[in-house]
Amino acid sequence: MEEEGVIVEISGFTAIIKASRSGSCDSCSAKSSCASISETEMLVEANNSIGAKIGDHVLYSVGAGSIIKAGVMLYLMPILAFIAGVVIGTYAAPHFWPATNPDLITGVFGVLFLALAFTALKLYSRITEKNATHKPQVLRVV
Repeated sequence: MEEEGVIVEISGFTAIIKASRSGSCDSCSAKSSCASISETEMLVEANNSIGAKIGDHVLYSVGAGSIIKAGVMLYLMPILAFIAGVVIGTYAAPHFWPATNPDLITGVFGVLFLALAFTALKLYSRITEKNATHKPQVLRVV
């Protein structure tokens, strides 16, 4: 995915780019590198290996593999965790809590596993946000 923006700040090999928000922003794995200015604009933190300067109009990109991976993790992982919790709750309810409504136990397990999935995703995000391969790259000055 290639986008265009203007460099507003430079810090070492990192450039802060002011860009228009696109529809693919919500599922992007590099979302932690961005900050919203408004509903239509954002600031993107990108690796500036080409040495672009403040005020340059640049083309930057985020790898397609990163976007697909982020989509799978954000949407598929929580659903699978919820289903796993419901299945485990269905089998655990009659064995450990025979006097309790099994639907209640099943629901609690589903919600618990869903919360654990989101917590795991948050931890994974914190670990990988330092990884430069997920950061957008400045490609060229336009």
